[in-house]
Amino acid sequence: MTLDLDVDDYDDETLAVLWAAAIRTNVLAARAGNRPGRDIPGPAAAAAALSGPADLVAVTRDWLRRDGDGVHVLPPVLLALVDPETAATAKARMPAAQWAALVTALARVLGLRAIPPPSSEHDLPSTPATDRDSTLATGRDRSEVDVSQSHRIEDPPDGMAGAARAGASGPAVSLEAAVMARLEAVAGIADDRSDHADLAGLTRAAGLVLVYPWLAEHCRRAEALHPHLDPLDVREAALAMVVDPDDPTIADDPLVGLLAGRSALTGQPIPPRMPLSAAREVAQSASGVLSSFAALLPGFERSSDAFVRVSWLVRIGRLDMERDPALLTAATHPLDVLLPLLPYPVGLIKLPLSPPLTVRFR
Repeated sequence: MTLDLDVDDYDDETLAVLWAAAIRTNVLAARAGNRPGRDIPGPAAAAAALSGPADLVAVTRDWLRRDGDGVHVLPPVLLALVDPETAATAKARMPAAQWAALVTALARVLGLRAIPPPSSEHDLPSTPATDRDSTLATGRDRSEVDVSQSHRIEDPPDGMAGAARAGASGPAVSLEAAVMARLEAVAGIADDRSDHADLAGLTRAAGLVLVYPWLAEHCRRAEALHPHLDPLDVREAALAMVVDPDDPTIADDPLVGLLAGRSALTGQPIPPRMPLSAAREVAQSASGVLSSFAALLPGFERSSDAFVRVSWLVRIGRLDMERDPALLTAATHPLDVLLPLLPYPVGLIKLPLSPPLTVRFR
């Protein structure tokens, strides 16, 4: 297999990502139409459930009229919007204000947060990939969509998470582009047995399960540093730092709560948390977790924290708490081809204060 690029233009880690993505694309293409069982839900399957574009527009308008069915429920037919032609047709048939309302409603349901654009754009520098504090410059631009250009997205599209804050150059990602990227990721893990997509268990941190051997000790260190704070809050904040030390909202993520020992995933807002006084020390412990994980992957032992996060940890997943044990369905990433090299299984995990959790990647 050859890559149509100049290797001198990329660092080793970026080349590894591109190489793994090309292999995965070829393997999936070779296996298309020859896989046992049911096809996973996706834009084509969702579009097939519609009688035409007018049907999709009608479902969309009805959903918006009901104020988006609350916070976490999404009609599966809306997954058809990840198909560019279907989305373009639906967009052309809807008033601009209604399309903008749809993008905003989808952003809310999918857990994306729009923030005002900065007063000026600045390119963020990147540093060598072998530096533990360095970042991965992706060079990918997902801001070409014209709707909602007055906003950028605080959470970059899945597969690029963290890269925008950690050194990716280029214009800010538009809200619409980020919504479509997140919607595509959700389509890959949706439950095709349900007549609605309940996203109460949607997680941005599904890759945490890959580093579970180090999480208990990491949480114990954080608790020891904060003896006067609620231990559950401390554990959730500590786990969030493993995923992204610059985004404290990840502490409210359902998977983070489950692994930290929160007894129920109610979907209700969590009360404000006390900040960690020893946040620097907890962040250093989180960096140690990432270093220990990377050390087990030949060729990636010196990967930066940012690279480990964007390549393995930050990924979409869905928790199904109705099963016993609970099930996490996690999206796959290109460098998952290296996961069989790990010396521990990830199909069933359990932390000291969490229930057993089965893990499935797709």
